[in-house]
Amino acid sequence: MTMSQRPELVAGLHIIIECEGRHAHLSEQEMSSLLHQAADAAGATVLSSHFHHFGEGGGLTGVLVLAESHITVHTWPEYDYAAFDVFMCGVCDPHKAEAAIVAGAATVRVETRAITRGIG
Repeated sequence: MTMSQRPELVAGLHIIIECEGRHAHLSEQEMSSLLHQAADAAGATVLSSHFHHFGEGGGLTGVLVLAESHITVHTWPEYDYAAFDVFMCGVCDPHKAEAAIVAGAATVRVETRAITRGIG
């Protein structure tokens, strides 16, 4: 079967969340809790998680590896900015993870966009 003969593949939904405000200043513990709440809200299964703080005044980066893909974050407190990626496949609802992240901290501004991932 060639690519042109293969049926369309929708692998999942990837939601990009851009935040200005308090999200950029969450502690490692607060961010871990927020991302775990987001995964739980979406019905996702967390396989592992890892967070790294870049020291005094620095941001943090983190990832939840999910059976259904991942949730990631990177913050720049010096710019009051946090970037989240939520990518999920299967029966999970990434929009529920998005809602949990957005509600998780008082934020000045949030912009989101969704990308259907797959080939077709």
